[in-house]
Amino acid sequence: MDFEAAWERKGLQIEASLDEAVAVTADRELLSLVWNNLISNAVKFTGPGGHIRVDLEEEGIGAVVTVSDTGCGISPEVGPHIFEKFYQGDSSHTAQGNGLGLALVKRVVDILGGEIGVESQIGQGSVFTVRLRRRPE
Repeated sequence: MDFEAAWERKGLQIEASLDEAVAVTADRELLSLVWNNLISNAVKFTGPGGHIRVDLEEEGIGAVVTVSDTGCGISPEVGPHIFEKFYQGDSSHTAQGNGLGLALVKRVVDILGGEIGVESQIGQGSVFTVRLRRRPE
């Protein structure tokens, strides 16, 4: 997906730090669903002038990808439910999605034998962390 127009319109600052030596063996299309959803949500929930960062690094036998933003954040009440189908914690964005995105992301990460988690604070933003097994060298 092309998010460039959306982040330019909002004046978002985008940064990436990708360790090119880190590789995983997984279905490219499935992983594309994960990254597109996480980045799309970061763009959607980050206000004008905000910041989004994507990092890829090695961690033991795994690869860790973090997508962080300075968006509106997720409340402690909503957090435990964000990976459930059709759950939408922020009804102001209902027209922009159907509540399936993060449930699909969770399902794909599970299929790939990985883990996904989120840390978030209201008004401070969110950090989604995806851990996958690295490709054997």
